[in-house]
Amino acid sequence: MEYVLVYLKLFGSLALVLVLAYGTVRYLLPYLQHGSMLQSRRLEVIERLALAPRSSLYLVKAGSRYFVVGLTPTTIAYLTEIDAADLQQAEAGAAAAFSSILQRSKTKAVFPWQTGDKHEE
Repeated sequence: MEYVLVYLKLFGSLALVLVLAYGTVRYLLPYLQHGSMLQSRRLEVIERLALAPRSSLYLVKAGSRYFVVGLTPTTIAYLTEIDAADLQQAEAGAAAAFSSILQRSKTKAVFPWQTGDKHEE
């Protein structure tokens, strides 16, 4: 009979630990990752577009401005800034996707290999 009580105590403790672990992962961890939920967030990833398994484009909101950033395993590169009006039109119409806005903004983009002097052949 004594062993039954030991096993009940063991399984009861295990169940308590599992419930506490679940509660921590479910409710406390998101709070710790994002800081205080009452703070205003100034930096936010709006959308991610995977180009390859380890390279992506990110649409990032910083304050009231939107930027397109390229990310590879070794580099983070600023590509262009997108007007908030373009994004609002895309959300309102829901027909324009991130890639179409990127195509329109491509003319404004300054890439690292572009310099002021043009090399003509």
